[in-house]
Amino acid sequence: MSMNRVVNHPDRVVEDMLGGWLLAHGDSVEALPANPRVVKRARAPERGKVGVVTGGGSGHEPAFLGYVGDGMVDAVAVGEIFSSPTAKSFLDAIRTADGGAGVACLYGNYAGDNMNVGMARQMAEREGIVVRTVVANDDVPSAAKGDEARRRGVAGEIFMWKVGAAKAALGASLDEVIAAAQKAIANTRSIGVGLSACVIPAVGKANFHIEPGTMEVGIGHHGEPGIDVQATASAAEMAQLMLDVVLPDLPFSAGDRVAVLISGLGATPVMEQYILYGEIAQRLLAKGITVAFNQVGNLFTSLEMMGVTLTLMKLDDELETCLKHPCRSVGLSVPGDAAQGRTYSGSARVHPSVATAAVSSGAGGRARTVSGATLALAEAGPVVRDLIEAIVANRQHLSEIDGLIGDGDHGINMAKGFTGCGTRLDALGPRAASLPAALEQLSQALMDDIGGSMGPLYGRFFLGFVDTLAPHAQLDAALFGEALAVAVANVQAMGNAQVGDKTLIDTLVPARDAYAAALANGTDFAACLQAMGAAAQQGRDATKALQARIGRSARLGARSIGVLDAGATSCCLILQTLAASLQRRLAP
Repeated sequence: MSMNRVVNHPDRVVEDMLGGWLLAHGDSVEALPANPRVVKRARAPERGKVGVVTGGGSGHEPAFLGYVGDGMVDAVAVGEIFSSPTAKSFLDAIRTADGGAGVACLYGNYAGDNMNVGMARQMAEREGIVVRTVVANDDVPSAAKGDEARRRGVAGEIFMWKVGAAKAALGASLDEVIAAAQKAIANTRSIGVGLSACVIPAVGKANFHIEPGTMEVGIGHHGEPGIDVQATASAAEMAQLMLDVVLPDLPFSAGDRVAVLISGLGATPVMEQYILYGEIAQRLLAKGITVAFNQVGNLFTSLEMMGVTLTLMKLDDELETCLKHPCRSVGLSVPGDAAQGRTYSGSARVHPSVATAAVSSGAGGRARTVSGATLALAEAGPVVRDLIEAIVANRQHLSEIDGLIGDGDHGINMAKGFTGCGTRLDALGPRAASLPAALEQLSQALMDDIGGSMGPLYGRFFLGFVDTLAPHAQLDAALFGEALAVAVANVQAMGNAQVGDKTLIDTLVPARDAYAAALANGTDFAACLQAMGAAAQQGRDATKALQARIGRSARLGARSIGVLDAGATSCCLILQTLAASLQRRLAP
């Protein structure tokens, strides 16, 4: 261990944390036996009650699992550090919270969460479960006024969970729960101030830096830079600065009743949090704003980051009643009988439908005329082993690139998903010898095991190959081109990114187009693959000069220029490895 941290193995901190959490709080919560990344309250589900679920990356404790409890959230999906839970975990959380009256999924506005919740919602509704969502976007500095839909969700999610869960506990319908949760987040504004960086244990070093004597105003919970870097201020000056950003945005004004939440980011002493609360409360009082509900403590953290967040909610009678309704959870408790017996009679179901097939090439089982260099698909499974080896070998490199403008966990999570695929292939043995079968295991491992945005994006990418290749026995240049086109279309359909946005699309689209152009010119299979790999590299390199326009990095603005995009880099590695592996195995 080169870090002074209380951990066993850096790659297992989430699993070890969950084990300790369940031993400490097993009287009120439990993990699903089939999926330990889902934690539910012991009494859930309750027949006729609207289920309330959430989920998010680890490292923010007590968020997210600390808000599971009576009068609070019914189930939570747990992700890797700072990464979205998988679609599978969100789906399992929805299933276990469903009491027949529908499920409200209340979560934060991040690309990975949006993708994984969307996939889970589709799967749940095919099973007959009605799911509605509210997305938190309370962080004022993360996008300009008028562009609130792009703002990220931060500690204001706690108020959203509290209000939505209280409505559900009081017997409200799914529509009423969603309306209350939406009103809660619409009336909530937050801002964070960072004073020092944090270290993801598996990375081993900080992925951003705050100079001593300075503070990052508007910092995100993953270390996303804010709107300004200033000299470290006194608590009084800090309080005024934060209020100057938050109050005009809604706006809050004299005569309002508000809820105030002060959260430390992990390393800030509780003493200092109360000093800040005192300064905030005095200034609100001076403006004629009444504090009717307050919470102070480490409520939504960021590992060991030094800093604080301020959250304000403008109250009406409904919101105040919901905030003060009894609840019991590790992160938030309100006195009263939170577990009082109640009979629920809600009902919300949809007719289960046949599972929708993934996007496919439309090739079906049609016959193909195969000519030129070919590869027997039944013997091409080892190509996936080459992909696994390449990603694992470049784990640190990919994480270091990601750490420059992201969380620093891209390589870690990718390596985990690809390694998981290797385990699946070992278990299947000879059945994984064919390329479609091996790629299907890779797709499933990525979507089930790594979450974030890369899990669903790469999962769907490889699924495009599976759907196209599966009906055939031989792989030739034309069939590979069809598969590549479908795979890229799958990614574009999920992420809505365009070339120039500084994402993996900047690698995928040029690679697809270069392959198609080479094929149209009559180039042989190996040369088409070579053209694809070269274009992928050019696309990857082009991201260095781009300003990010989508995803978390987009909030960096011009500060994202001059750095390669991590997704574009891993995508280039995948395409070039795929090309090299296939070229070695092609039969004339």
